[in-house]
Amino acid sequence: MERLNIYTFGKITLFLDVINKREDGYHNIKILLHNINLWDFMQISPLPYPKFIINSNLNIPLEENLVYKAYKKFIETTGRKIGVRIFLYKKIPIQAGLGGGSSNAAGIIWGLNILTKSNLSLKEMANIGETLGSDVPFFFYGGSCVAEGKGELITKISHQNFKFLLILPPYGISTRDIYSKIKKEDLGTHINFEEIISNFEKGFLSKPYNFFEKIVFEEYQELREIKELISEITPYVALTGTGSTMFVLIRDDSEIKKIIKKIEEYLAKGYKIRSVKSSPLGIKILR
Repeated sequence: MERLNIYTFGKITLFLDVINKREDGYHNIKILLHNINLWDFMQISPLPYPKFIINSNLNIPLEENLVYKAYKKFIETTGRKIGVRIFLYKKIPIQAGLGGGSSNAAGIIWGLNILTKSNLSLKEMANIGETLGSDVPFFFYGGSCVAEGKGELITKISHQNFKFLLILPPYGISTRDIYSKIKKEDLGTHINFEEIISNFEKGFLSKPYNFFEKIVFEEYQELREIKELISEITPYVALTGTGSTMFVLIRDDSEIKKIIKKIEEYLAKGYKIRSVKSSPLGIKILR
């Protein structure tokens, strides 16, 4: 019986700009997405249809689980009926802006594509993923990509290697809740994305920017304070996605000790720090 071992990698949003609100209620965005080597692990084995069994170290109700939603959507879209047994070991925190659930969904779609011999292209798999969440398509391409539209229009760019420090709060933030707080007057100013991408492909990371920081910081004062403290050491610190994780580009390992010393008070409150590196992949599948 074929069994797939799937590693799904997290991501950070190095730059995130919200352009305008669409007629369908969503927002047009422009994001530079970048995979990191923090991963979740899934093992998938086929079962007779319609059996679906999932065991995980994180208990998420089935109706809210993106893995189950991805499984159902794959069958609905392709007509390929397959049951599965899934073991999911999560290391990526939920509601952290690191794309853990979305990468899991992408990994399941890709795994089912292999197990059912459906031969879907990356684009076809990404189209299924788009129905589950706007950042799911990115993980099929992985590495470094620009995402536009709702996040589903992916342009792969040359990958760069960096080292980051993640500041992980003891809570998550709802993406839907943060998007609902965007005001029309917030959408007037935009960053020069073309210049940012040009610099990035030369191996230079401009100072990170995240449109959502203003909205998130109004509600989560601690995150604002942490950014201000770290900014005394380096300007390369920002929120990823709609939070809750902050990331710091590390250019010199000596910065890590300085940052830890600066935010010791927050670490005592349950915040955690994790060192990560760039990953050239969004998904890795081993047979």
